[in-house]
Amino acid sequence: MKLSNLKPAKGSVRNRKRIARGPGSGRGGTSTRGHKGAKSRSGYSSKRAFEGGQMPLQMRLPKRGFKNTNRRYQSYSAVTYRPFNMSDLADIAAKYKITSIDFATLYELGIISKTTQYKVLANGELKGALDVSAHRFSGTAKKAIEAAGGNAYHLLKVSQVQGIAHAYKLEKIDAAVLSQYFSSIEEGDKIHVIAEGEVRLKFDLDVHKISAEAQKAVEAAGGKVTIVK
Repeated sequence: MKLSNLKPAKGSVRNRKRIARGPGSGRGGTSTRGHKGAKSRSGYSSKRAFEGGQMPLQMRLPKRGFKNTNRRYQSYSAVTYRPFNMSDLADIAAKYKITSIDFATLYELGIISKTTQYKVLANGELKGALDVSAHRFSGTAKKAIEAAGGNAYHLLKVSQVQGIAHAYKLEKIDAAVLSQYFSSIEEGDKIHVIAEGEVRLKFDLDVHKISAEAQKAVEAAGGKVTIVK
């Protein structure tokens, strides 16, 4: 084998397609671009989903749903909730020997992420009293937790509570007030407030459970926190 004998593999090299070299070339005249139209012009470009000037499909279809663009409501309405069955909670409590499960506990154990919102469902059975804080409960799960001697707390972020106080000019927030603005909460439900965001509005808060950070934020703004038994 000599350098002078080396050739590329058959089929690996092809001659460039030469256009606009006269009618004898077979690619003269319109130079493979067809007759007239935008695509035959130099500098042609098209926007995504452009349909030649008629109303695009995405604009012809009807809109569905609503998204509140106010920043304080952006992270609170989950499209889907991660399900936790009663059996899941019982296994977690037994494995880690705990009697209370809330957002901070699940996050510290690496079971959920910071943005996860979860719902407790009634599949399974608790073997003892367990305090559970969650964003949502099924009606049967809530009754089962309380029947076993535990408590079911609805999780709310302190920034959510502040948003309600600001929007409706309220000086005091409790479960009865929250039940008017959150369909998942009933007047007799127990509320657990956790910290997120900065509290800039003064309001009093009556809740059943609150994180130390959230309580400190409310009191720093001049509000009063009362723990309801």
